[in-house]
Amino acid sequence: MASVSTHGNQEKDHHLPSLGKKSLLFCPKSKMHIHKGEIAKIIRECQEESFWKRALPFSLISMLVTQGLVHQGYLSANPRFGSLPKVALAGLIGFGLGKASYIGVCQRKFHSFEDQLRGAGFGPEHNRHCLLTCEKCKTRRVLSEKGDSQPSAS
Repeated sequence: MASVSTHGNQEKDHHLPSLGKKSLLFCPKSKMHIHKGEIAKIIRECQEESFWKRALPFSLISMLVTQGLVHQGYLSANPRFGSLPKVALAGLIGFGLGKASYIGVCQRKFHSFEDQLRGAGFGPEHNRHCLLTCEKCKTRRVLSEKGDSQPSAS
């Protein structure tokens, strides 16, 4: 049996996956289905909304509460810096908690966008067979399927 060597082709066609990998997950022409502009828009919206709707309010409220607790005497002020370290730490923690609390909203936005694109080949449940495959990709897939279907000689 003659073995097919594709190492020379892999150097020239660096965009193609190796035969050992499942080539059905890769389709160079299917990249047109991914709407990068829409995804970037959703990411930008999530960043802005999480800042204005959750992170900033949580941060300000936690800073005000901490300052009030220091002023009332429930928390002691630092002799050198006063209440600044505690207030700053409360602000950072509030900011982080505010951002983290908005993760679910952003996930729902991405899921609704994924549902809109279900027919366009987006999402983990979609059948990943590429309908627009170049000839080189088709031959590589056929070769990999033949290699997978033959039993080993050991």
